[in-house]
Amino acid sequence: MSKANILLVDDDEIYLYLTERLLEGISENLEINTYTDGEKALDYIGECINEGNELPGVILLDVNMPFLDGWGFLKEFRNLKSKMTAPVHIYLVTSSERERDKERAKEFDELTGYVVKPVSEDKLVEILTAVYENQW
Repeated sequence: MSKANILLVDDDEIYLYLTERLLEGISENLEINTYTDGEKALDYIGECINEGNELPGVILLDVNMPFLDGWGFLKEFRNLKSKMTAPVHIYLVTSSERERDKERAKEFDELTGYVVKPVSEDKLVEILTAVYENQW
């Protein structure tokens, strides 16, 4: 079986490092890519589509980032969906528990879930199990 492709998009490099270490501790069958802004992450997804590479099955997406934030990423992601041959599960990962953000998240069918930081190992296992059904 090929490795499950996971994409982390967050401008906090410490969060990226810690989450990547957590994921590596959960399974060796994960290919983890990280980006610090939404624009570069979209470029990566576009390259996967254009080159016929495996798309990320899970994206953990921060809301507040410079350049292109999580909301902007989701709007641009909609334009790529029609070119995708496999499902991509996007989890909005944020420190915000504001009702306004939770309501805004509901406007995006592209979102699979809303996760409040800090993200625990148990939550990551729950996400991977839901998406990959213990095949990772």
